[in-house]
Amino acid sequence: MTPPRTARPLRVRTLPLEDLACVALFAFFAMQGAIPFIAPAQSLEMTGSAPTGLTTIGGIASQAVANTLIVALILRRPRLVLNRIAGLPWLILPGLLAVLAIASAAWSLDPLLTLRRSLPFALAGLFGLWFAARFSPVRQFTILRVTMIALAFATVAIVVLAPSIGLDHTPGHAADWQGVFTQKNACGRMMVLATAVLLCDGTRRLLRPGRLAMLALFVFVLVMSGSRGAWMIEVALLLLWLLLLVARRAGQRIRLVLAVLTPLVSIGLGAVLILGSHQLAPLLGRDLTLTGRTAIWVQVVQFILQRPLLGYGYDAFWRGMQGPSFQVAAAVHFIVAHAHNGFLEIALELGAAGFLLFLLSWLRGWSKLWHLWQRGAIDRIAWPLAILVLIALYDLDENTLLINNGLFWILYVTALTSIETANGPALGESAQRGSRMGDCHHTTDHNVREILTKEPQKTRIFAGPEAQEFL
Repeated sequence: MTPPRTARPLRVRTLPLEDLACVALFAFFAMQGAIPFIAPAQSLEMTGSAPTGLTTIGGIASQAVANTLIVALILRRPRLVLNRIAGLPWLILPGLLAVLAIASAAWSLDPLLTLRRSLPFALAGLFGLWFAARFSPVRQFTILRVTMIALAFATVAIVVLAPSIGLDHTPGHAADWQGVFTQKNACGRMMVLATAVLLCDGTRRLLRPGRLAMLALFVFVLVMSGSRGAWMIEVALLLLWLLLLVARRAGQRIRLVLAVLTPLVSIGLGAVLILGSHQLAPLLGRDLTLTGRTAIWVQVVQFILQRPLLGYGYDAFWRGMQGPSFQVAAAVHFIVAHAHNGFLEIALELGAAGFLLFLLSWLRGWSKLWHLWQRGAIDRIAWPLAILVLIALYDLDENTLLINNGLFWILYVTALTSIETANGPALGESAQRGSRMGDCHHTTDHNVREILTKEPQKTRIFAGPEAQEFL
């Protein structure tokens, strides 16, 4: 007699509490700390409401919770951060940028505001360093995917259930989605980042059903955001992904040719776009001033020249109708919240010193990526390469790096750490085994032993046979 079949147990995909804490932090920074009705000032763009005492208290409380969580995570394994700093001396460049932001309180237009916002900025950079040191690439991408999926679904939900919050309040953009973000461009920016997480994780599993479903979700929200700039950068990201696909299968000589031709073609396309701006601007819903951005840049450059070395202090220049920001507003005839160019913003807040530190760190990242490109380690450079490219493209007409509670600063530090680690000294035997198994090519022996011997607390987030594939 044939014994009865036993039911196949469900496979459950779980995340340790530490990973879920990172998901919460990444979501907080992706939304710039904006929580409708109980959040800092930037969330008022979402609700369209006037500031209240609750928003002030809520903003302080949410920032305190995020900072406390970061400190708690770092203090659980402080040696991870200390060892990375000691072993990777070039990380002093982004570190000095954070230190300069704090020190700028000494000459800031608003010293207390600079101090209050520069300390969390520096702490967020430490979190990016800790994140790169603590988790293998596999776990990093799992955390980022879960974060982006949650944000995309939350955006869809808030647009459907609370359109007064989920739709953009900018005149002429009432049908554009902003979702859980502060503005439609922020929504589009995060969905571009979400597609980068899928395309550049090095697993080559994009054509699996779960990945295609996630990609469709991200692209759908991106299109509904109505952010033309994000659409263009998404196209650039797809072209970068195709370039990496070709490079992965090419020999060393072909990779060298691609490395030479790609910047030349990019410069040529940029020249074509500039020369054809009269025809292209109306198609993208823009005018020749890029919706007033060129007028802002002219004013910003004039103020940079007045304080060229150290700037006006971190996050202290734009104070509405107070100080020099009032003069900018009077010149362009509307209130300006930032320079609408990340490179000008760095020079405005931290002067030539801050811009030089950023430029050196960015170029250092490219130089290390070049060595990996020559060796054919395309899967290892895809994600940090995407981050460096996205920062360069987005900061042409937005401010993403020095933004208060911004996600790109964290990812920038993480990318630089990963680049330096990938080019670092040989790994121990245990870490090499983890790399061959697809786990982590830059995890220390201590981390490997800890992962193998310590079972962290876990929380169920997905169940079912398809759960493993979905994530």
